Amino acid sequence: MCRRFLLLIFSLLGTAPLSAESPRVLEEGMSIERFAGSDLIKTPTGLVFTGSGKLLVIESNTHFRPEGYEGPENDQIVWLKDTDGDGVADTRSVFYDTDLVATMDIAVHPDTGAIYVATRNEILRLWDEDHDGVADEDRIERRLVFLETEGTYPHDGCSGITFDDLGNLIFGIGENLGYPYVLKGSDGREISDHGEGGNIWWCDAAGGSLQRYSTGFWNPFGICHAPGGFVFATDNDPGSRPPSRLHFTTLGADHGFQFRYGRSGQHPFISWNGELPGTRPMLHGTGEAPCDVIYHEGYLYVASWADRRIERYPLSWVGTHFETNQEIMIQGDGDFRPVAFAVSPQGDLYCSDWVKSDYTLHGEGAVWKITGWESEPRPMPGAEDRIALMKAPVEGGKIADPGYWSDPWLTPALINTMGGKRTVVLGEYLPDPGDESYSAHQRALMLLAWRKNNPEDPTELSIQCLSDPDPTVQLLALKWISDEEIHAAHGAVEAIAKRPPSPELFLAAITALARLDGEALSDKAIQRLIGKELKKKNVTPEAKRAGFLVLGDRENFLSVEELKDLYSSADIELKIDVMLTLLVHPDREGAMAFASEVRDDASTPARVLRFAREAVGRSAMPVSGVESYPPATDLEGWKRFLDEVDLSDRDPEDVRDQGRVVFHRYCASCHQADGFGRLGGPNLSTIHERGIDHLLRSILDPGAEVAPQYEPWLITLEDRSSMMGFLLGQKGGNSVFADINGEEFIYSYKEIIKREQVSMSLMPPGLLMQMSKADIKALIEWLSTGRE
Repeated sequence: MCRRFLLLIFSLLGTAPLSAESPRVLEEGMSIERFAGSDLIKTPTGLVFTGSGKLLVIESNTHFRPEGYEGPENDQIVWLKDTDGDGVADTRSVFYDTDLVATMDIAVHPDTGAIYVATRNEILRLWDEDHDGVADEDRIERRLVFLETEGTYPHDGCSGITFDDLGNLIFGIGENLGYPYVLKGSDGREISDHGEGGNIWWCDAAGGSLQRYSTGFWNPFGICHAPGGFVFATDNDPGSRPPSRLHFTTLGADHGFQFRYGRSGQHPFISWNGELPGTRPMLHGTGEAPCDVIYHEGYLYVASWADRRIERYPLSWVGTHFETNQEIMIQGDGDFRPVAFAVSPQGDLYCSDWVKSDYTLHGEGAVWKITGWESEPRPMPGAEDRIALMKAPVEGGKIADPGYWSDPWLTPALINTMGGKRTVVLGEYLPDPGDESYSAHQRALMLLAWRKNNPEDPTELSIQCLSDPDPTVQLLALKWISDEEIHAAHGAVEAIAKRPPSPELFLAAITALARLDGEALSDKAIQRLIGKELKKKNVTPEAKRAGFLVLGDRENFLSVEELKDLYSSADIELKIDVMLTLLVHPDREGAMAFASEVRDDASTPARVLRFAREAVGRSAMPVSGVESYPPATDLEGWKRFLDEVDLSDRDPEDVRDQGRVVFHRYCASCHQADGFGRLGGPNLSTIHERGIDHLLRSILDPGAEVAPQYEPWLITLEDRSSMMGFLLGQKGGNSVFADINGEEFIYSYKEIIKREQVSMSLMPPGLLMQMSKADIKALIEWLSTGRE
């Protein structure tokens, strides 16, 4: 069924050989022409037009420089010239090249005309007051801002530059691979940190009054500013949480990512799309490896390096935030790697092109000129709308507008307000943990506000909140303890780890303990700690099962013999989990032999026996008889159908166990639930919270509502063959996908000549038609029931 469905998809989408021409415009009236090639510019990054109309382009000569590379020792800022006026550059000269290393961006101050340059470790300011195309030697200002760190990776330091309405400087710094750093402004102000991820920073035009503007990025490589004070950024590199992100950010906003909790982005302390209270959702997903972003008359334009395309995002203001959709303007099928944009005085759009997929220097490059790219201007909000996002209104010591409690775009303003004025929180510092006169969401935001003003937690509120009845409040308390290394909480966190209320809180507690004990927090390090916990003899049943469920890749981490040891002392629920692990264990022969032992053991509990039999058969699909089912479009008919399937003579727990088995037969290759399966599609652990109608619609018509992060990717390879699958994440220069059968396939950037998301679901329609009536009923019962 699955393979036939994929063949149908490919026939509908078409897989005709791609044109060798690159790049291609996808809209009428638009054109793209090469302005400069590799003879004039090599491996370019940022570019800008000066006030006098000169096109300055950064040529990288230091970004992963291979041995024997013959280019200049330093990066160069090059002036590309069209001396004969034919629309194509014909000569170049060096504007500045002294001690430039890993140079990422360049921008011109809107008022003074000064030229700002971002290298990995500094922002410098240059001038050309005599307009001779060479930086004035007497006005070279180094280290307006300086990043002091041991980190050396070329493009996760200082990067995107823009200016606000008053001419102040806004710039980004990437995750710096978690290394400690000191960021120094020109006035001596210093800010130090480590491991928190990428940030956007603000300072005055001379590098003074440095402050953190917003946080929670992986790498805000591109930043732009729209009139009225609206700031946007691309977030380069999604780890294992695709897609890459386009952000609308404001002062004090937290976009959720922290490098210290692992590169995968899957830790419960990390929020990628506003999952945690107090964090901002993304504005939209982008193509992979987004570099620059610019604003122009109500639109954002993004350069997607890995997907070889230029994207447009029309902006619509909806009261507290923007909404948008993705439009692809230009698509390259071959060597097209767009990096940065600049708009000429004549209104044309110029784009730098790295050309090759290699991060190392390769001696090629281009600059493209795009005409006819402008669209009908769109209305934008005013500065007063932005100000409402900065500070919540207060009347009588209380937050006046209830929308600030519920709207994720307003919660940073709420936290800023409460964190700055202790008496604002309904007349108290904070309610007692568990006070049910406040909702769990209110308590969570109050905790964040108190933390903002008291990060070291002198009143030990974080410890008190570990007893809150709401798991999200507990999670935020554990995160606070871990982030700020509150050692007084060690014993309380150990108690959570010993008897965890949930697998997620177990992982959070183990992580907090590791941080308090000075241990590594990488994904692999935490998984090793959990593995050690599972092998201890004095672990409580709650901790053992929770640890097992959060142990990623457990079938590869634990041998069949270790699973046997775990099984021997496990409760029934963990015994079932061990059997489910045998279903996918790479030691197929050993797994089936162990499952056979359990099946043939007369003392095996009846509930476990069902799963042991399944593991012996390794999920061989049973063939259902001919059944009559309602049409997929008849939701009410399906609800009546389920009511008519009578399993009332069976124990409800037995029915749910059958449903769990059915899930692993038909769904786990793409979906995860309760710690098992794959995350190609949505995690179904909490789908019961959305009700039976949503659950049935999702199964009967899977393509009706597909979130962008779960849309499949159609990739075209160098040999013009095509593959389709879910994007699971990035590993170095490789993209990891899973097909509809759950099989992974990995391709490097070099092998993929085109990637595009397809607005559809890979889940085959009619999936229920393959099941028996009892299996359908059991599956729906299991998915629609809350589980501990």
